[in-house]
Amino acid sequence: MPPSEGARSAALHMLAAWMSERYYRTFRLDTEAPPDPFDAVLKQRDRRIGVATAVLWDDDPPAPGAAALSEWLTADAALDPAVGDGGYVVWVPPRVALPETEPHASALRIMLAHGLRSLEPGERREVRLPATVKLAKIQGDGAYVSVAGGLASIWLELSEGLTGAFHLDSRPIHRMPEQRAELDIIVSRIRDRAAVLEPEEYADVPVHDYWVVSRLPEGAPNGVTVIAPPPDLDPLDGANVRRRFRAAVQRAVEQRQQGTCDLAALVVVTAVGHAKDELVTAALRGMNPAAYGALDLITVVADGTVRQVLQPRSLPWEQSR
Repeated sequence: MPPSEGARSAALHMLAAWMSERYYRTFRLDTEAPPDPFDAVLKQRDRRIGVATAVLWDDDPPAPGAAALSEWLTADAALDPAVGDGGYVVWVPPRVALPETEPHASALRIMLAHGLRSLEPGERREVRLPATVKLAKIQGDGAYVSVAGGLASIWLELSEGLTGAFHLDSRPIHRMPEQRAELDIIVSRIRDRAAVLEPEEYADVPVHDYWVVSRLPEGAPNGVTVIAPPPDLDPLDGANVRRRFRAAVQRAVEQRQQGTCDLAALVVVTAVGHAKDELVTAALRGMNPAAYGALDLITVVADGTVRQVLQPRSLPWEQSR
């Protein structure tokens, strides 16, 4: 099975649950009839929602270590009474090279397996993974921290009140926490260590990387899917996102033209650390509306959440009012 199939399946179950909650109706993945020409069909009573799916990266080559991690976590979940039956997803942040050697591979497996415990259907949580950043004091003058890696966006906050010029290598951080309190802990640890460094000294600062795990809605098959983009994929490469998204839209429109449905949807899985950073919305705004006019709904799945980027002009269950 291609690596993207797990991502597509997870996105379909999340889309069905999202539509059920948003429209106050029950949508289910139709597994009884062939979905042709669509990738999948959701049913709402006698209504048929044709769905095209897309993953905005290549299957070949797959992310090293993802398949093995998925198999290990699936086995762990089946043996853990604190992990309920159902489908689970590990959302690997962009630019991560999964460890394939010991003891790092087993350590990651254990921490993620613990993160799956006691999740309810549709729930997601952050898992804290130990990480070490390197801080060096370059000179005694100035008040500035140059930052490489995952903490680069908060360089100004790290610089406030410090004496001296510093460099922080935060490449081990691939995703910052959502909670402000967790981010404050990281900032405090780095600033406290910076305050005691002398020029030309450096120190390792223990912090955490924050990955997301989620439980799929009820009805998803048992098992753990590891959604991992290739480590060399740049999540901020807007040209790549636009090109792949336009191809996905064209394919979805072709399915709509060849098939019959009450509502045509496209669900896109993209690689970002936080859903708010997705570039699909911007890509859609840059397209000619005629290119996607045949579609009713476009959503983005990322970081364990669903975001709507194209809203239906009308809904089939409201037309009889």
